[in-house]
Amino acid sequence: MSEDVQETRKIRWLKATVIGLGVIFLGLATLLIVLIMTGGPKRTASTAPAPGSSIGVRNVTVEDLEFTIPRNSRVAEVFATGSRIILRVRLADGTERLYAIDGETLKPLGSLTVKTER
Repeated sequence: MSEDVQETRKIRWLKATVIGLGVIFLGLATLLIVLIMTGGPKRTASTAPAPGSSIGVRNVTVEDLEFTIPRNSRVAEVFATGSRIILRVRLADGTERLYAIDGETLKPLGSLTVKTER
């Protein structure tokens, strides 16, 4: 009868261990789901940007400027990279022209016409 008592204690210990591990597993699964749904930990506004990055808040006064593109053409896309703004313009004849603009002064820097070989 002493063996039955020892086996019962082992089974009780095993059941408690399995239940404890199950609870831990469910808690971790819930945490993982919550992190995935919310997008993970958020950065606060006081986090400093990495050195060399141009992320920051500046007050910029923009005056009314005019930028003329050729007749019967349209702006297809606008890209911003670093301190440059790139306009991709589709011209009336089907070619494309890229205009580079300084992002701080908004002055044109130059253009590049892209033609397709025929």
